[in-house]
Amino acid sequence: MAAFAESLPALIIAMICLRVTELHLPFAESASKDNLFPQALVTDLLSMLRYAPLLFVLTLPALLVRNRTRQSIAIGALWTIPVLLQAALVAYTSASGVPLGSDLFAYSLAEINTTIGGSTHPGGPLLAGTLLAIMLMWLGLALRAHGDNWPTFSSRGGAIVLACAVIALIAAPPQTRASAADAGGSAATVALNKTAFFIDDTLQDLFGRASVPTGQSAQSRQAALRDTSYRGPDPAHPFEHTDRTPDTLGPLLPRVASPQPNIVLIIVEGLGRSFSGPDARLGSFTPFLDELAARSLYWHNFLAPQGRTFGVLPSVLGSLPYGATGFAELPTYPPHISLPALLKEQGYSLRFYTGTGLEFDQEGRYLKSEGFTDTVSTPDFPATYQRSNDWGYGDRELVDMTLNRMRTAPQQQPALTVIQTNSMHTPYQFRGQAEYMERVDRRLDQLNIPAARRASYTAQRDIYASILYADDALRHFFTEAARLPGYENTVFLITGDHRLPELPMDTRLERYHVPLVVFSPRLKQPHSIKAVSSHFDIAPALAAWLANGYQLKTPPHVTWLGTGLDTSVEFRNLHAIPLKQTKTEFSDFVSGTVYLAQDRLFALSDGLLIEPVRDDAALAKARAQFNAFRGANDLMTRTGALAAPSALAERLTYTPAARELRSVALAAEHGRLGVSGLHIAPRTGRITATAVIVNGAATPSPTFVPLLVLSDANGAELGESYGKAITLDPGARAQVQLELGTSKLPSGRYFASLIPSHPDTGRPVGTGQYHVEVDR
Repeated sequence: MAAFAESLPALIIAMICLRVTELHLPFAESASKDNLFPQALVTDLLSMLRYAPLLFVLTLPALLVRNRTRQSIAIGALWTIPVLLQAALVAYTSASGVPLGSDLFAYSLAEINTTIGGSTHPGGPLLAGTLLAIMLMWLGLALRAHGDNWPTFSSRGGAIVLACAVIALIAAPPQTRASAADAGGSAATVALNKTAFFIDDTLQDLFGRASVPTGQSAQSRQAALRDTSYRGPDPAHPFEHTDRTPDTLGPLLPRVASPQPNIVLIIVEGLGRSFSGPDARLGSFTPFLDELAARSLYWHNFLAPQGRTFGVLPSVLGSLPYGATGFAELPTYPPHISLPALLKEQGYSLRFYTGTGLEFDQEGRYLKSEGFTDTVSTPDFPATYQRSNDWGYGDRELVDMTLNRMRTAPQQQPALTVIQTNSMHTPYQFRGQAEYMERVDRRLDQLNIPAARRASYTAQRDIYASILYADDALRHFFTEAARLPGYENTVFLITGDHRLPELPMDTRLERYHVPLVVFSPRLKQPHSIKAVSSHFDIAPALAAWLANGYQLKTPPHVTWLGTGLDTSVEFRNLHAIPLKQTKTEFSDFVSGTVYLAQDRLFALSDGLLIEPVRDDAALAKARAQFNAFRGANDLMTRTGALAAPSALAERLTYTPAARELRSVALAAEHGRLGVSGLHIAPRTGRITATAVIVNGAATPSPTFVPLLVLSDANGAELGESYGKAITLDPGARAQVQLELGTSKLPSGRYFASLIPSHPDTGRPVGTGQYHVEVDR
């Protein structure tokens, strides 16, 4: 024990060296807006203390060596392994933007090989830092072997160190729970100890993640199911329910008299709202998509239910639950209803085009089960096309291949065409990359990004270049698609599979925040939609639209998780949306205007901005609803039963009666008053805030005052300003403008929130909009 305690400082020095190296890698520098070193150092030291007993057991063979010099050499040989492991996990996090945990074991060896081969790597700086860390550790062990100015421990001292470590192992929170307790974004990821996270997450998965709280009976679980959207009358098939999806697209998309419309669904790898669309937090790097959105239906507050690609096809095409590690990974697919199956049985052809392989995430197997026979992936590209990287072909090559296939495809029947891109993915390599790397600076000029903030952009120039490249590929596709037969009778949908994780994120929820664009040449008027919807709502919405306008016959009972696309121009959320970050990480849930993140509750506002909130009733409802979903999902995974086959066999015409989006018992709605469109304009010595406050209730609002609060990055309030007292009639809206002095504040990054507040107590009386960035 004494020898172990005496040797620990050498390992601690090595790990500090690695941490300093990590904090100077591009991902960490772009994610860290404040000095993370103190927080990260405490995390590392606590993690090493927690796992000192395990390290002691692993080091025991070396500790039993009597000769002090040979003992130090043996310890160094063994401890080089955890140093290399930490370096490898840092490299993975830097390349992928997420720490590696038990999701490693949810992929096959072939998928792991593809991922590693197609990833960017930190390279020189991390390699140099790793070598330096190992050298410093060996130097410390050499000093310890010779007793030169090195701390010594008695047997009692060594025993005390290990006793403290055992206490820490029992009492200290594991990294899986403590890591995102504040729903932090990229900065929280950087601060994690990567080895501790890998061990904690793997152990938690190995010994089982609780899907339903201990002590919750089958009866209480069924009661919770009845109070949620997962409320099927048959306990053996909780996801089966009567289809009540309304046709929300019909009033916005003019009906054509003749044939059923073509549908083109474009799933853009990594496309996130923080760098695309109006008021994008990082500035928009998708100028074409922005132009298209301005003449389309555009959902500002749209969610991808998965944080990686594994779930996107089942979510979008089938509105399906996840299973254990993704619906497509299930050994056999239970009977269910999907949009492709409905369309194919009623005359549609199904086409799927991608520039990568179909083996990853079992996509090919899933598509085949849904009836796709016309598929294009890497083996189908002729020799005239040039691969971009290990993943496959770039988006421009994919677009050209798709257009060629669409030109020669039979036109006698309508088609559902799905296009899945891959260029906005590590390693961010594509043909013509040099030109787009230069265009990043021009785009920064167009966005008026100040020089002081450009370092984080240029450090990740390859990622921003890939976004511009993918956007240009979309421009080329739409330019050429306009010349194809049937273009006038086509509806295009564009969304992201998830938000790419390598660019810094402010919150955990940002990982799921993607746009949805619905465009048709026949669309008469664009709509800017602030209501929340998700991938789960696409298939039900399209099925209802085609059933109502084009006589598509649908079953009376379905297994949709979604309830349809909400087209309200005001911010609201009528949905309950489970969010699965990776194949094994499942701890996020949105219900109405609250967000449950790893068992902590946050208020949700326009822009999908979040704020910690204390609401015990809403927390209890969100927990019950989330656990009900997880219980139903586990049941489906165990039994392989999603719906009774007999319940899915019937087909009926659309009837508008009893159809509504609001089919979920939401945890919270805060429906009376809501703030949206908060815009902050920095001026000399002050900021000006403008926003709209809407009364969505059927009764007059209480009297309230609009309250503007300015805070720093740590949440400390720096100042506030309020307007005149207001009362709004049902459905009324008010434009408000407030000013707040900032002349005494140093230059930096701040956050503004605008809240409808009680005139006397200052307590919120509606849904505010929180944490809008302000640069001074």
